[in-house]
Amino acid sequence: LLLLANGASEAPSIRAGTTAHRAFTAALEEVCRSLALQIVADGEGAQRVIEIEVRGAKTEVAARRLAGTIATSPLVKTAFAGGDPNWGRIFAAAGRSGVAFDPSRVDIDMAGVPVLRNGKPLDFNERAASNRLLAKHVLIVVNMHAGKAGARYWTCDFTAEYVRINASYRT
Repeated sequence: LLLLANGASEAPSIRAGTTAHRAFTAALEEVCRSLALQIVADGEGAQRVIEIEVRGAKTEVAARRLAGTIATSPLVKTAFAGGDPNWGRIFAAAGRSGVAFDPSRVDIDMAGVPVLRNGKPLDFNERAASNRLLAKHVLIVVNMHAGKAGARYWTCDFTAEYVRINASYRT
């Protein structure tokens, strides 16, 4: 995305800190978010958008690394393709991220269903959770309870169709 303003339109200037600036920033963020989600949803063979939200990390760098590692894990992405509420794959991906954390403090919610609290699995209705994971947009929240930093990462599921598409051509 490239945004340019050369003054040729003769529209009034927007000054930082003003109501107009806040309104413009909010509108621009909304457009960028929409474009980002459309790109993710248009992934080859994608059935759903997965939103990984990491909360309570020590630093923003740690939060981004955790969210990115979870979101790009093939095991996590294939579990979502099948609607599998496998919190263990999310927890394992966080462990592979290289970010030090206390596993006994981690909470995980999958599509609004609490599945892990203080590093311990919860009893939950697996069928109901699976049905919620089959929605077009699925939110996963991982709370590290280690600080105040957070990050959000959008990805899509890995489907058999994704594999078929990418295995059937050469670049």
